[in-house]
Amino acid sequence: MTKTMKPCNYPVVELAEGVFVHTGISDANLPALRSGFAGYPANPRWSGVKFHAWKTGRHLRQAVACGEMVVRSTDSMLVPVNHQEATTDTSAESPVHKRFVIPQLVFAS
Repeated sequence: MTKTMKPCNYPVVELAEGVFVHTGISDANLPALRSGFAGYPANPRWSGVKFHAWKTGRHLRQAVACGEMVVRSTDSMLVPVNHQEATTDTSAESPVHKRFVIPQLVFAS
């Protein structure tokens, strides 16, 4: 049996400047998602839902750092590396991906 990928119905949100992602996380928890992607520590006063959004951002950050996900150059969408784009033309060109550099945070101690 073959698996078919269904189009994502989740809204597109801006994860970082110039980086977009489809997510089902509610609008109230998007700052926690962005905080996790940016590398900030979790806030101990957050609810479980906000902590889950932060953890999702951390996982996305780690996936980009490990090379499992890349930012697609056509629409600046964060996608898995093995994601095959459906194209209407028959050209065998590979999609071009932008290199997204994850900023490193330095905390003074």
